[in-house]
Amino acid sequence: MAGLSRRGLFAAGLMAPGIVSAQGAFPSAPIRFVIAFPPGGPSDILGRLVARKITEQKGWQVVVENRAGASGLIGMGEVARAALDGYTVLINASAHSILPTTHKDKTPFDIPSAFLPITMLGRTPLLVTTTPSLPIHNIAELLAHARANPGKLNFTAGSPGGGPHLGATLFRLTTGIDIQFIPYRGSGPALQDLAAGNVQLGFDSMTASAGLARGGQIRPIAVTSLTRNRAFREVPSVAETVPGFEADTWVAAFLPARTPPALQAAWHEAFAAAIAAPDVTQRILELGTEPGGQSPAEFDAVLKREIAMWADVVAKAGIKVE
Repeated sequence: MAGLSRRGLFAAGLMAPGIVSAQGAFPSAPIRFVIAFPPGGPSDILGRLVARKITEQKGWQVVVENRAGASGLIGMGEVARAALDGYTVLINASAHSILPTTHKDKTPFDIPSAFLPITMLGRTPLLVTTTPSLPIHNIAELLAHARANPGKLNFTAGSPGGGPHLGATLFRLTTGIDIQFIPYRGSGPALQDLAAGNVQLGFDSMTASAGLARGGQIRPIAVTSLTRNRAFREVPSVAETVPGFEADTWVAAFLPARTPPALQAAWHEAFAAAIAAPDVTQRILELGTEPGGQSPAEFDAVLKREIAMWADVVAKAGIKVE
């Protein structure tokens, strides 16, 4: 055993039954949550919320670090290279299942095989909105207007190749309507232009859109989850008009690949307990998000399904991300 670090000894010891409870050694140093996106977004909000609860419940010292850039690849790369000792956790968004297609030749590692899934922190639908001056109040009216005016409606969905853009593209492909994408560098300016009437339709995360929608600056007409969202019960789902349609975004936690299974299980228990805490669940629901907590196997099945789905959307739409 000579030459192994304290962390290495503990990680190796996890493979033997009873070592965790007998030693009570994990963690023996601060833990890093690497958030792959800037402060203020859904990943940051949920990551920090759950980090605080894990510290409260477990007494673990969690240090949150934002490592944004390159659509999440900078933070992802940092965690992919981290030691396999359970001390570095990635908090990432649904870009995790999109980038394997849109950035296939630009990624220095294979995303699906570089990480172990822990669980989703939460799953959030897109909110479909219109500028208030547009005489469209629901999906049926949107489809009728678009079919009567092919190519004349435009929409924003943030930056090209992001979750909202692919969700909007899936909607366009599913319904067969001809609407034009106006790209922006982020949700903020896109939604402000929608409120001002410079674009007509919006597809963006509930977290980003909810404030303007509740304030009346933009009009919510649908959510992209299969069922209605508890934060906007009066707003129907797209699936009520387009059966089976679903295009959610999510925030989730990952470990570097080849981290010992016992550490993966320990982290899943910590995240699931934090998410299930009543105050955390309430806050997640207030954000228009459905709480996560799925098992690693259940989450892995979601990842595989979404990677295949988004690859199909990108291929059919001919989306290219520079």
